[in-house]
Amino acid sequence: MKYTSSILALQLCIILGFSTCYCESRFTTQINSLKDYFNASNSDVGDNGTLFVGILKNCQEESDRKIFQSQIVSFYFKLFEKFEGNEIIQHDMEVIKENIIAKFFKSNSSKVNAFRNLTRISVNDVYVQRQAIIELKKVMDDLSPNQRKRRRSQMQFRDRRASK
Repeated sequence: MKYTSSILALQLCIILGFSTCYCESRFTTQINSLKDYFNASNSDVGDNGTLFVGILKNCQEESDRKIFQSQIVSFYFKLFEKFEGNEIIQHDMEVIKENIIAKFFKSNSSKVNAFRNLTRISVNDVYVQRQAIIELKKVMDDLSPNQRKRRRSQMQFRDRRASK
């Protein structure tokens, strides 16, 4: 019995190892295809330095890193959206987008939808501008960790008073 379970564990490790290699290989293939399409391998592309990598390298804290990653993911979603009807690179973009969703959002569709809705808010819409100004104080309060803790304790205090 011990022998068969060891063989099954070995087979599982081999399968998982090969599937990971296949996924990374497929992912690299898609990126190379996009590099070719956008002519990104030319020597003049990196003349002005890095676009995102330098920023991510300078992030020391995970929370800071997540903030910048969300902006970078937003950029790629907008880029993919811009070339959505392009049949030449459509499949490659879909594969990479699925990979980003799996890695960044942990395949949580409600988070993906909320993120997309946020990125689609038009800053040029007067109604949106007015609504954003109305919500500004609450957003600013939410940015402060001390305010969140205080608000949470106030809510708990109110809940205790209401239940008595």
